[in-house]
Amino acid sequence: MIIYLTRHGQVCPAEHIGSVDFPKGDIPLTETGIRQARCLGNYLKLHKFSGSIISSPYRRTMMTAQEISMITGCGIYPDGILREMFFSDGDAADFEGMDLHQLKSEFLNVAEDAVLEYPWWTKKADSLEEISMRTKPLIEKLIQNNKGEYLLIGHGASVFATLYYLSGKYGLDLPKDYPAFGNHLATRNLNCNLSVIEIESGVLKAARLFITKHLDEVLLSSNTNIVKRPLEYIKQ
Repeated sequence: MIIYLTRHGQVCPAEHIGSVDFPKGDIPLTETGIRQARCLGNYLKLHKFSGSIISSPYRRTMMTAQEISMITGCGIYPDGILREMFFSDGDAADFEGMDLHQLKSEFLNVAEDAVLEYPWWTKKADSLEEISMRTKPLIEKLIQNNKGEYLLIGHGASVFATLYYLSGKYGLDLPKDYPAFGNHLATRNLNCNLSVIEIESGVLKAARLFITKHLDEVLLSSNTNIVKRPLEYIKQ
């Protein structure tokens, strides 16, 4: 089985937060973010991706998922496990997320059999340790299923947590502690970059992390920051 992992596309500036159109914390993609998502969709189609898209239910991740789904024809399954990190209790208390009915109304490629408990977020701040514990059951479930392909679309924090867990489980040559790992990802976890982890019967077959070849130089970003193209990590 193969786990594909990506971060959402570039998001709109902070002035959109709490606007009439977009509730606080649930902001949309920029035009650049949409282009990034389409480029990733074309790359996945070229490599014959035909699995399920599991996406954080935030607007920016769902927009990314929708663009990819339109190109690949794959269904979207919203999952709160991949949600963004809350840095304070106030941020958590103020957040307003969409329920499954709203998501299906706004994003037409949500799978018919998708389920989503509501609310899918907590009302308190998160730590990276908590996010790692939250994502672990989903990753283990996919590994134990041992078949198919899955594209996981998350945020900086949930992509961090997923890669951190996979790195520890499979001995990837990446930093071992949270601060060092965070610094390592800071210049690599770009919008719509792609990591590909191939696993067979619980054993790692190959890993390619931080792929950006599908993005032109003008599409390399970490939200509002323009960044340089990172080196890929390859283990076989």
